[in-house]
Amino acid sequence: MARRRRIAEHAAMAISSVLYATGALLEAWLAAMLLVCWRRLRTTGAQWPGLLAAGFACNAVRCSLLASGTGNVTLEHAASIFTSVFAVVTIALLTAALTDYAGLRRKTARRINRVTAVLLVLLIASVALHVVTRGQAMLLANVFFAGWILLFTHALVREPRSGHGFVVFALFAFPVGSIAAIMGWLPFALLATIELVPITAIGLTVLTTGLLRAHRLAQGERAVAVQALAEREQAQSALRAANESLEHRVSLRTQELRETIEGLESFTRSVSHDLRGPLGGMAGLARLARDELSDGNVDAADRLLAALSTQADSSVRLVAALLALARAGDAEPRATRFALAPLVSEAVASLGEAARPAAVSIDIGPLPDVVADRELLRQVFVNLIGNACKFAAKAMRPHVEIGRVATSAGDAFYVRDNGIGFEPEDAAQLFKPFQRLHGKDFEGVGVGLSIVRRIVSHHGGQVWAEGTPGAGATFWFTLGHEAQAAA
Repeated sequence: MARRRRIAEHAAMAISSVLYATGALLEAWLAAMLLVCWRRLRTTGAQWPGLLAAGFACNAVRCSLLASGTGNVTLEHAASIFTSVFAVVTIALLTAALTDYAGLRRKTARRINRVTAVLLVLLIASVALHVVTRGQAMLLANVFFAGWILLFTHALVREPRSGHGFVVFALFAFPVGSIAAIMGWLPFALLATIELVPITAIGLTVLTTGLLRAHRLAQGERAVAVQALAEREQAQSALRAANESLEHRVSLRTQELRETIEGLESFTRSVSHDLRGPLGGMAGLARLARDELSDGNVDAADRLLAALSTQADSSVRLVAALLALARAGDAEPRATRFALAPLVSEAVASLGEAARPAAVSIDIGPLPDVVADRELLRQVFVNLIGNACKFAAKAMRPHVEIGRVATSAGDAFYVRDNGIGFEPEDAAQLFKPFQRLHGKDFEGVGVGLSIVRRIVSHHGGQVWAEGTPGAGATFWFTLGHEAQAAA
C-alpha cells in the first residue's frame, strides 16, 4: 500500500514537473512577445505591457524552479520561501498590470494595489513562518483570482467581443478546481497546475487585445492626420481662391481706375469743348432772344429759344451719360437665372423710334438661360443694339443680328450690324469713355460702350469688337463661368 502511494506521488511529481516546465516555456514566450510588441503596445500610453512582461518572466522563473525540483511540486508540505517570493512578486505585478489594463481610475487602482500589497505581505510572512502549507497558500490565492475576475468583467463591459469573456471563464477554473479539491472530487496535487490555465489565458488575451487597441489608435491617428491634411488642403484651396478673387478684383479695380483717369481726361476735354461751347452758346442765344423780345420781334425770339432748347437738351444728354457711366462703375451684379431671349426682346422694344429707325430689321437668334444681373444685362443689350441700329441706319438694307456662339471657353454673345464699320486698329479705342470714331456724322457722347465694358467686367466676362470699314461691325461679350454654366 505504501509502495503504491510512493509510486502515485512520484507519478504526480513527474506530471507536475512536466506541466510546470511547459508553463515556464509558455510564459517566457508571452513575456518575450510583450517585449517584442512593446513599441506598439506603448502607443496607448499605458504601463501594463511592461508590468505584465515582468510578471510573466517572474512566473516563468518560478515554474522553471518548480519543474527542476527547487521547492516541492506537491501541496502537502510547507512552501519554499524561495519559490513563494517569485509567486508573490508575480501576483503583485499581474494585479498592477491588470488594474492599468482594465482602465480603472488612478485613485481606484492605487487603492487596489495597496490592498494587494498588504495581503501579499501577510501571505509571504505566513509562508516564511511555516504557518501554512503550500496547498493552503494556493487556496489563499483564490482571493486574487476573484479580484482578477472582477477586473476582466469591468474590461468586458468596456470592450465587449474582445476576448475578455473567455478570460473570465478561464479564471474561474482555479476557484472551481479549489472547491473540487476541497470536496475530494479532484486530486489535490493537480490544483497546482490548474493555475497555469487562467494565467496563460490572461497573457494571450491581453496581448491580442492590446495589439488591437494599438491598431485602432493608430488608425484613429491616421484618420485624424488625413482629416487634418484634407482640412489644410481645403484651407489652402480656399486661400488660393481668395487670392485669385482678390487679384481679379484688384485687376478689375485697376482697370476701372485707369478707365476713370482716361475718362476724366476725356471729360475735361469734353467739358472744355462739348459742354462749355453749348453753355456759352446758350448764354448768347438767351441774350439775343431777350433783345428780340425787347424790340417786339416775337418770331425771331421764338427761333432763338428753339435753338437754345436744342443746345440745352444736348447738355442734359451729356450730363446723363456721365451719370450713367458712374453708376455702371459702382454697380454690383445681383445674379439670378433667367431666359435671355425675352430680355433681348424687351431691350429692342425699349429703344423707340428715335433709336431704332423703322427701316432697320432686327433678327434675334436662339439664346440660352443665363445667370446674371437682369437689369444690368438689359442695359448692355440696349446700348449695343442702339449703337448697331444707329450705325446701320444709312445702309441700303439696314440689318441687326443678335445671337450666341458656343465655344470651348463657353458661350459668346454678339450683336452684328451691316453699317459703316471701323478700322480694325481702332477697336481698342471704342470702349474708352468719350471716344467717338464717327462723332461728326452720328449723335452721341461716347460712353455707351464704356458702360457695356464695365458691366461685363463686373460679371467676370470680356467684351471685344470686330469690324471692317463699310462692311459692318460685330460686338462680342462673355459673362464668366457661372453664367456659362447655366446655359
